[in-house]
Amino acid sequence: MLIAPAVAAGLLVLPAGGVSATAGTVTLKPVADALVSSAAPGRNFGRARALMVDRRPTELTYLRFRVRGLAGRVRRATLRLYATQVRGHGLIVAAVPSHRWTERRITFANAPRAGRPAVRTQVPARGWISVDVTRLVGRAGTLDLALRSAAPPGMIAFASREVGARAPRLVVTSGSSDPVVAAAGNITCDPTLPEFNGGNGTATDCHQKATSDILASTKLAAVLTLGDAQYGCGGYSAYQQAYGPSWGRFLSITHPTPGNHDYVTTGGLDCDPSGHAGGYFRYFGAAAGHFGLSYYSFDVGKWHIVSLDSQCVAVGGCGVGSPEEAWLRSDLTAHPAKCTLAFWHYPVFSSGTEGSRPDAATFWQDLDNAAAEIVLSAHEHDYERFAPQHVNGTASARGIREFIVGTGGRMRHVFATVRPNSQVRNNSTWGVLELTLHAASYDWRFVPVTGGTFTDAGTTSCH
Repeated sequence: MLIAPAVAAGLLVLPAGGVSATAGTVTLKPVADALVSSAAPGRNFGRARALMVDRRPTELTYLRFRVRGLAGRVRRATLRLYATQVRGHGLIVAAVPSHRWTERRITFANAPRAGRPAVRTQVPARGWISVDVTRLVGRAGTLDLALRSAAPPGMIAFASREVGARAPRLVVTSGSSDPVVAAAGNITCDPTLPEFNGGNGTATDCHQKATSDILASTKLAAVLTLGDAQYGCGGYSAYQQAYGPSWGRFLSITHPTPGNHDYVTTGGLDCDPSGHAGGYFRYFGAAAGHFGLSYYSFDVGKWHIVSLDSQCVAVGGCGVGSPEEAWLRSDLTAHPAKCTLAFWHYPVFSSGTEGSRPDAATFWQDLDNAAAEIVLSAHEHDYERFAPQHVNGTASARGIREFIVGTGGRMRHVFATVRPNSQVRNNSTWGVLELTLHAASYDWRFVPVTGGTFTDAGTTSCH
């Protein structure tokens, strides 16, 4: 077992007592932490400057927080860890029901048993990571967590509370009134498919009901569909029979964008033979616009949000000077918001089976020129988060962060070539992305369906 060396001072210095609070958010340092190792089952490592997870030997980390200073209902809880060594990438977090262990006495031999895995995530590289543990933090009190290795396995070391500025911390937001929007694409199966199974789906497909139940669990300001909301051809009857009973429950707050399946003319129930996405426009009505003018914008809180159509043939092209691109430049000039989000179907950057697509690259450049923050897409049947970047693929804090959220319910696909600046990828979990839109920043959180353990969370300031 290797104990990591001391780490230099880092991001955030907390006052004595380990609590800082701003606008309904408290940041808590652990009151106890320790690693335990099967290689030394009777030895205590409570004073070590490193926390670890590994499989050979088995190494576990225990953390204890005193959750206090809440302003109301817990809206989000994020575990922040500073990774000092990364030889594996998989991490599991679970609750520990027993509070009887102490930092100075815990060993592998006497460590309490952890509960079932609650969160499964990836540690991509050294540095700070954020793990969404909202489901484990229900109220004020003592919270004990256990960390262990997951696939891909290998040793991961984190700075312990003895390190100071890079010590673990728990960031809990409660009572916030800032708006929350939810987004996903690739959502609902054609009701004639056997896998639709009366709306209940199967083990591998048609999980639109489960993802729609996530929407019902949070007070949302808006729902953004990222294209291909209804397979296989976006027929009006299919929307009524399949999308309607699931995501259609939130139609009054839904802002859609069309996907390629909305424009196809065969392959499902009640297809539009004209190729004009008649079922899509009829179902969503005025919220979707109409054929040839399927792009629009609106505001949520302090944010300006733009819905664009990346099916370029249907809108007269997506290049410089096209009707949609000219409208976008005009709209961004008329709405110089501090924070801007755009969404469309085809991803400009992707590690999925379809790969990166140039269809909306001009839109990206226009948004980048306007200092936009976020682009949301789907098409790929996976979840992927990229670092902020420019349209040429250069990473930059002033660039746009892309999220691909093709996890709304349809079957999942494998990844192909991992693209530069890809930070987090998952193709094993259905779920939705929730974004809390603050006046000058945003929080993101991937919320899995019931039974799912993968999640992804973080926060970033607007430009």
